[in-house]
Amino acid sequence: MRSMCERGKHDTGVTIAAEGLRRIAGLCHIEAEIRAMCPGQRLLACQARCCAPLVAEFGDWMQAQRLHVSAKSRTGETLTYIHRRWGGMQIFLHDGRV
Repeated sequence: MRSMCERGKHDTGVTIAAEGLRRIAGLCHIEAEIRAMCPGQRLLACQARCCAPLVAEFGDWMQAQRLHVSAKSRTGETLTYIHRRWGGMQIFLHDGRV
């Protein structure tokens, strides 16, 4: 029974990780398309592609997931790491040089 519970916890972490990677991949796809542009164009393209709402949705989703996992689990530690650096991870929304 205990191994089933542990497996369920692992499955939750895997599911959260997979969804998080899917969301990040969407942003990386946009970044790959605008990478070669000059900073001003990159910023305009980022805004036109609605990156800010995607990032906000990801942040909201991430916060919700933090409520479902132990902060001491690998998934919980990863979500906490991202949470602590969240402000820096959004700089590209306002600075085309990033």
